[in-house]
Amino acid sequence: MIVKSHKKKLCKDIDKLPKYAKEDAAEQIKILMKATTLSEVPEVRHMEGTDEPYYRLKFGNYRMMLYYYQETETVRILSITHRQESYKKHNLPWHK
Repeated sequence: MIVKSHKKKLCKDIDKLPKYAKEDAAEQIKILMKATTLSEVPEVRHMEGTDEPYYRLKFGNYRMMLYYYQETETVRILSITHRQESYKKHNLPWHK
């Protein structure tokens, strides 16, 4: 599986995290990069309320928001933020 992100934005998100969450985020990215399919990654769930391939990966109080391109088996990391901010940030259909 291919993992992509906007490097500048991802670095900015990671810089805002506390030290323990940075380590967890790095570990989760490594797991994503080693996985051959998205179903192999623990704690990844499809976001309910949309037919779009949005996923979230939970670690502690933080969420990594993902978009999965099934035809190319590519995952794009959209953001890594605290759980209270993660769903607001992307203006997803189920968030009011």
